Amino acid sequence: MSIFRTLFSLKRNSLSLWERVGVRAKLKTLNNIYISRENILNNFDIFQKLHPEWDIFPVLKSNAYGHGIREIANILKERKIKYIAVDSYFEALKIWEVSNVKILIIGYSMLENLSKMNFKKTSLVVYDLGTLEELARIWKPVNIHLKLDTGMHRQWIYIEDLPFFLEFIKKHKNINLEWVVTHFADADSVDNSYSIFQEKLFKQGIDIIKNAWFNPKYIHSDNSAASVKWFWKNVCNSLRLGISLYWVNPLEPDDKYFEKLKNLKLALTFNSTLILKKDIKKWENVSYNCTFEAPQDMTIWIIPVGYYEWLSRKLSSNFQFYFKNSPLPILGRVCMNLTIVDISWLEVNVWDRIEIISDNLSKNNNIYKMAERSETIPYECFTRLSETIRREII
Repeated sequence: MSIFRTLFSLKRNSLSLWERVGVRAKLKTLNNIYISRENILNNFDIFQKLHPEWDIFPVLKSNAYGHGIREIANILKERKIKYIAVDSYFEALKIWEVSNVKILIIGYSMLENLSKMNFKKTSLVVYDLGTLEELARIWKPVNIHLKLDTGMHRQWIYIEDLPFFLEFIKKHKNINLEWVVTHFADADSVDNSYSIFQEKLFKQGIDIIKNAWFNPKYIHSDNSAASVKWFWKNVCNSLRLGISLYWVNPLEPDDKYFEKLKNLKLALTFNSTLILKKDIKKWENVSYNCTFEAPQDMTIWIIPVGYYEWLSRKLSSNFQFYFKNSPLPILGRVCMNLTIVDISWLEVNVWDRIEIISDNLSKNNNIYKMAERSETIPYECFTRLSETIRREII
């Protein structure tokens, strides 16, 4: 193939790609997740006011807790943020499509990928000696983040192994220890005894680091739950803001610190569409396994939301959506992309919009109630929302 034909082919394919993108943007969707710019910024500002001298690092891993990683990164451009935390470099690339902010990668990275990363815009959490050895081998200047295991017992470095890591870092001038952190395992509990135990271990680690003549720029132990408590505020200078950026108060209502987060606002609502009306007779069954039998003649409607979009099957005949202020009980099994609801008593039409997840705590389809009926936590309800659902900033 000639150079001219190759270039023409590339141009044609490129135009075709942009045409496809344009069509997708114009198409209306049956399911929409709406993200409130005002409420995201409100929640961020609550924590900044709690700690006006601290740097806040919003956590946007797992598609920004299901809210849309590009959308949340776009909103946060309105605040002065030095780093956004993500799980992977893949997520960093998504954020850089809309923002030039620096990234902290808190997840594990495959060693063979390290040489391909842009460390001018990325800081890296180190969990093991193998990662340090690879960073030394490729000899790129890199800021690293040591995560100390004070009792969570996941990926992090034990305090007793810390001197060995520090000695290695000293010998390799391309590696700069910019961060040190731990993670409370039980900060959302009313009983803070385990957090106090972790706090003491973390202090030991910080002392070891400073006695080895390191002076990390960022020291943080606080997540959303810990940030409103007293844990070692005189040493830490930053915090990771995860679930509460999106509204959820991680503390129990009887926790004496609960009220500090009472002004958080839900940033997400999820709407769908009525697509098909059906009349069924008394004794007829609905959905898989015939788990629902009509007690009388009924009018049912089909909604294009199922467990693919993340509607737990545990919500089968155990949850309700809303049309305005009227509850719509789920009938029978939740299907892969469809759910059936009872609308026998309402005048509605095809294409009417209904509410799957509400931002109103007085309604029974709020995220807390959904988590309770799904036998899980709000974190899972948020993060499992399918990335294929269109997110829109409002």
